[in-house]
Amino acid sequence: MNRDMNLYHNVKEKLLPILVNRTAIFFFLICLFTLFLYAAGTVQGFIDSTQLFLLSFYVFTGIFLTVASISGIVINIKRLIINKKARYLLRAGGYIFLVIFAYFTGLAVIAIISISAGNS
Repeated sequence: MNRDMNLYHNVKEKLLPILVNRTAIFFFLICLFTLFLYAAGTVQGFIDSTQLFLLSFYVFTGIFLTVASISGIVINIKRLIINKKARYLLRAGGYIFLVIFAYFTGLAVIAIISISAGNS
């Protein structure tokens, strides 16, 4: 019976990092897919309102990606302090890459939205 309680504690402790990891991967893939649709729409000649919607959608998913990645950084630094294993530092570095990706591509997307808005 004692082993069952220990097993439950370990599963409960690992659930949040798994959830945050999969959420960050999901939003990263959605961001890439949105950028791909924007690029394909530029070549195919999508309507301007559709292009602006794709860019706005990217901004929102980029914000969600940033929040999920910052959560992953915090969780992995906490796990690094507790367990002292280098793999948590590597995972935190991956989340830092995702935050930087979301930030710079978000700036570029916001610049495109501002340029396309013109003087109106």
